[in-house]
Amino acid sequence: MGRLQGNRAVCVAPPAACGAALPGHDFADCYEIAVAPDLDAPEAVRRIFANPPRWAAMLMDLRDALVGPFGLKPAPSTGFPVISERPDEVVLGFDDTHLDFRIVARVAGGRATLTTLVRRHNIWGRLYLAAVTPFHRRIARAFAERMA
Repeated sequence: MGRLQGNRAVCVAPPAACGAALPGHDFADCYEIAVAPDLDAPEAVRRIFANPPRWAAMLMDLRDALVGPFGLKPAPSTGFPVISERPDEVVLGFDDTHLDFRIVARVAGGRATLTTLVRRHNIWGRLYLAAVTPFHRRIARAFAERMA
């Protein structure tokens, strides 16, 4: 876990309130970054998904190509569905056969957090998460940094 370092996102413990977005989750990670005090969560999410880095988009395309034959949902090209939205928090995500996930963007007091929560359903969910976690961490940190 770290401390805020300017425009560099650091790994922190997920805010306890985020857990309500996906009860029973069995994986969580969170990145925090300093942001302008007037930033709200919907704008932070817009910044995350507007023109994602080419390398991140390529990884998502590769993911879709590899998991499609197994019946898993592709990543939506328009961004993940919004589950709830308030000025201080936006929750995105969806449920699938192998796992459910939520992305929680929270903004308060000049700080923003980007939390990922996952609830795995079966062996395929566990194998999938194990395979994508190294890539997920890099993408999540880069997306958190886009909020600044």
